[in-house]
Amino acid sequence: MATTGVAVVDTREESLTGAMMVVGFPTHGLVGSVAASYLVRALDMEPIAYVTCEAFPPTVVMEEGLVSAPVRLYASKLVCGVDRSCDQLVVTLADIQPPVDLLNCLARVLLDWAEAKGVHLVVALEGQPLEGEVGSDARIVAMANRAAAPLLEKYRFPAANGVVTGLAGGLLLGAIERTTPVLCLVAQAHKDYPDARAAAKLIETVNPLVPLLSLDTKPLREKAKQIEAEVRANLRQTKQSMATMRDATPAGAGEMYR
Repeated sequence: MATTGVAVVDTREESLTGAMMVVGFPTHGLVGSVAASYLVRALDMEPIAYVTCEAFPPTVVMEEGLVSAPVRLYASKLVCGVDRSCDQLVVTLADIQPPVDLLNCLARVLLDWAEAKGVHLVVALEGQPLEGEVGSDARIVAMANRAAAPLLEKYRFPAANGVVTGLAGGLLLGAIERTTPVLCLVAQAHKDYPDARAAAKLIETVNPLVPLLSLDTKPLREKAKQIEAEVRANLRQTKQSMATMRDATPAGAGEMYR
């Protein structure tokens, strides 16, 4: 499935009808990336697709010597309860910051793919930058398209006010007239370094949406420093590699929220 050069390439046929898709890209505090990475590891999720685009940085991610695309999609195994109902989770994980002018297109492609697969809810995980230290319990706020608005009240998510940009803004913008519910959860996060504790709070907030999946955040909190270092190292290596291939430093994505 492609739009103006952005395409999702399926690597495995998987029934995703009724699944929830979590989207985690590197933004403030890297909370989206850290949370998405933890979900993939903790649930032993398997790769099912990846995203390609000629405008992406020429970057691959190495896992045990094998290369993977920097924007990947994973799926959990079906988890069934005693009532025979099943929950399944899809995670879209990025190890790069796509160019700003691609974000709307990338968001539309991900939404189109999710709808075609029968995904019933898309949840973007984001960070809101704060000065100074963030407490152990980061404040979470939420925003939604009209189709997801009932979830704000049902799960008592505090509603956000203001402006949102970046991929989360693209997802919400592309979902305005769609019937697929799209929800964005935003955690207070440190503006200068990866914030695994805020990522853990996001996972705890997601947990009620998939009650049959066990999303234990205790290991994430205990290994916060290690996970933060790994994500930070991946981004630093990417930036260093790109700097050697360009004469001028590109403009950054800027502030996500204001």
